[in-house]
Amino acid sequence: MITVVGTVVSDVTYKHGEDGKTNAFFRISSTERRYNTALGEWEDGETLWLGVWCWRKLADSVKTTLSKGDPVIVQGKLRIRTYEKDDVKRQSFNVDAAHVGLDLSRVQSLGAAPLVEPRVADDPAEEPIPF
Repeated sequence: MITVVGTVVSDVTYKHGEDGKTNAFFRISSTERRYNTALGEWEDGETLWLGVWCWRKLADSVKTTLSKGDPVIVQGKLRIRTYEKDDVKRQSFNVDAAHVGLDLSRVQSLGAAPLVEPRVADDPAEEPIPF
């Protein structure tokens, strides 16, 4: 199992398989941050690009929750696929996700819940007794 902290960089694609099971796929990037003590500032390191596969209930939740630009934490199994394209050997790196969640330490704002004013009856006798 690996855990990757990153940012969603693609739209979530959602499909129903022939067996009726749902799956979702999206891509994330994760950039290493290092503190350069000589300069006294933070610097970006290398960026890791991963595809993320989600299945069944997790796919359903990801479809309705995530969108491009969201900060996420993904945990799952790393899958490396080697293939050849235009006579060049390539590799793709994907995660079969077991867990996906918003990284709340990096969320700009989740918005505010709407205020609901308490209902007050015209006739106090109509108010329910709270005990």
